[in-house]
Amino acid sequence: MNTASPLVARGPIAVKGRKGAHPQGGACQKREWCSVHRSIPATRTIQALDMDITESCNLACFYCYKRDKIDAHIDEATAKDALDWLLAASGDGRDLMVNFLGGEPFLGFHVMKKIVPYGKCRAAQMGKSMRFGATTNMTKVTDEILEFCRRFQMDFLCSVDGIPEIQNENRPLRGGGPSSPAVEKSAPKILAYQPTALARATLTPRSAPVLVECAKYFIGLGFRAMIFCPAVNCEWKPEDLEVVRSQYEKMGEFYIERLLSQEPIRIREFEQGIQSLHAKTESSNSCGAGKGLIHVDINGNLWPCHQYAERMCGGQFLMGKLGSSFNDRLRDAFLKIDPPNDYQAGCEKCPALLTCGGAWCNAECVSLSCNFYKPPETFCHLRRILHNQILHTHGYLKAHHPAALESILGQTKQHVD
Repeated sequence: MNTASPLVARGPIAVKGRKGAHPQGGACQKREWCSVHRSIPATRTIQALDMDITESCNLACFYCYKRDKIDAHIDEATAKDALDWLLAASGDGRDLMVNFLGGEPFLGFHVMKKIVPYGKCRAAQMGKSMRFGATTNMTKVTDEILEFCRRFQMDFLCSVDGIPEIQNENRPLRGGGPSSPAVEKSAPKILAYQPTALARATLTPRSAPVLVECAKYFIGLGFRAMIFCPAVNCEWKPEDLEVVRSQYEKMGEFYIERLLSQEPIRIREFEQGIQSLHAKTESSNSCGAGKGLIHVDINGNLWPCHQYAERMCGGQFLMGKLGSSFNDRLRDAFLKIDPPNDYQAGCEKCPALLTCGGAWCNAECVSLSCNFYKPPETFCHLRRILHNQILHTHGYLKAHHPAALESILGQTKQHVD
């Protein structure tokens, strides 16, 4: 698909603010924000913004899509422009979300401290709310950061791969050394503040043999919610897939055991799959990239998500730049992505369709095949393995523990980037 198209220039949007106080107390910072030139999409508003607050990272994860990290941060003015842009691009939307990414976002805490209060203030003055979160490796979370997050009710998504042996192999410190000691120190503090924080693990051939052990390790750290997302940019051999099959079977048994205990856990891929099976409707791809979500990098460039950046396809997926223009024609391509109607050939016959529903990452598809709708074969193999275990788990609960099944069906799905 040829995504290259000229940028469509749009005029500035005037948004009037109201005088008011900062929601946390004190006067709002004065800033000529209404004079900031920003162009917004012509159709469908934006409700969420992912922001690269820094490119810097203290880890060197072997599967990271940002191979060449630089020690650079977004500047305060650009970050505030991005929040102003979101307020305008959200139209009549009232509940907005900003998630900080990196690198490791808390290496840019000096910027975060200045822009979070500003965003809260401006949103309140416009009759809106702006919630903030951060996807963090947990190794740089200090007491000062936790107090700040508590004050402004920030959310955590915790990237951690599992037991120390796996964590240290997959996610070593930049320059060498283990990262697990810092994770083990910070996790209990984060969970004391936010008990529902999600442990997001990247499943690789290295970690597949100890998948269940990693789940138990997360519980030992205090997590009660987790998800294991396969890295399709790794080399998966047939024997690796068989290991995953065996581990998923054990994970299903472990999941049921925990559901029936006094301290149940949430394994998101199982939870969402069971909900889809029960409803007998295809799980729809919840990815909002380029739709209700836009990503801004440290230079103020706008992208569909954090994985679509200058490094992919020579920057063809640039949607615009703060204070300049917005590519509505390119965004239309993302708005028209409709997995239930546009599956690749063969998907309609796949037994995993009900629990997959196009859940592949579009950016990974484009990176590997230059096609939104052609996921890597590895992804499909892994989804079928997972589907079979979800099917078994759902059937067992329905027949023997309907109350536990109802508890899953009553839970709210949570979107993970």
